[in-house]
Amino acid sequence: MPSNTIEKGSHVLVTGVTGFIATHVANQLLKAGYRVTGTARSQAKADAVQTLFADYGSDKFKILITGDLEKEGAFDEAVKDVDAIAHTASPVTFNPEDPIRDVVNPAINGTISLLHSAHKYGKNVKHVVITSSVVSVASRDIDHPYTFTEKDWNEGAYEKIRHWKKGDPVDGSISYAASKTEAEKALWKFQKDESPKFTINAILPAVCIGRIIPAPKSAAEVSGSPGIIAVFYTGKVDLTAGNGQMPYVNVEDVALAHVRAIERGSETSGERFILSADTYDPQQIVDILRKHYPERKEIIPEGTPGKYPPHDQTFDGSKATKALGIQYKDLETSLVEFSDSVKHVFDL
Repeated sequence: MPSNTIEKGSHVLVTGVTGFIATHVANQLLKAGYRVTGTARSQAKADAVQTLFADYGSDKFKILITGDLEKEGAFDEAVKDVDAIAHTASPVTFNPEDPIRDVVNPAINGTISLLHSAHKYGKNVKHVVITSSVVSVASRDIDHPYTFTEKDWNEGAYEKIRHWKKGDPVDGSISYAASKTEAEKALWKFQKDESPKFTINAILPAVCIGRIIPAPKSAAEVSGSPGIIAVFYTGKVDLTAGNGQMPYVNVEDVALAHVRAIERGSETSGERFILSADTYDPQQIVDILRKHYPERKEIIPEGTPGKYPPHDQTFDGSKATKALGIQYKDLETSLVEFSDSVKHVFDL
């Protein structure tokens, strides 16, 4: 068994704790016996998460309001009494006015701000895990069958938007890919230049599917990765608009990977881990949803049941299985967990 970097009961900081992945990271840490402090930009979102974890007690979970991620010293206080950090905070918007100002810069500057605070004030910090994304390895420039691994980098995304100027069209998916790629590059540059005493690794999730916690109060709250899947449940998807194949992973598997990366910091230091169970085809999703929610057969499109084209481009998530012991949940399980957690805001 691997020797742990930190002991159970240690104090872990989870930045952006109101996010989809982050709430699950906090939940997995609390279930495993750690104390958790989360950061949030506003009290409004923090209240729901505070209520979600209230049963653990105020000595086990609390939230700090940090405000703007780019504000100098935003994380200085948050890092002072923690043993490890899961940095999940990053802008997730696919409709920015300005892709550099609204997406890329906050992702880079927020990551660097957190790392510098940990380096300067986090005297107890032993490990930092950063949430990146598979978009930092996937490149649209590859137009042939290919399996992406942790050795790949998405070099094209930032080049496509670095010269963007006001009035130009904005591709939200490329902006997001550029933000995750450049923020992760900044992480590894920091490790090389500063040689911090703490170890570092990156988790690169595919499209996250699974239960949303706390349960959303409105359909507007189902955004980001959950929003990508919600269009199938609501029937607002065009199955004829292209193959739409995407890699997926259950959000609980991603959260568990963060916990184990922290616990095994001496082994995970300097490593990237793709978290991808498989690749889905839109037809697979509607087939599963129509099977489990027959009352929505007039809403969820039928398409051509059982006809799935081959997956030309895939993502190898086996490294996380070998190093972190992640046994991936399948697509059907993940979709049902997701749908059951959101159907109350769509079945009105």
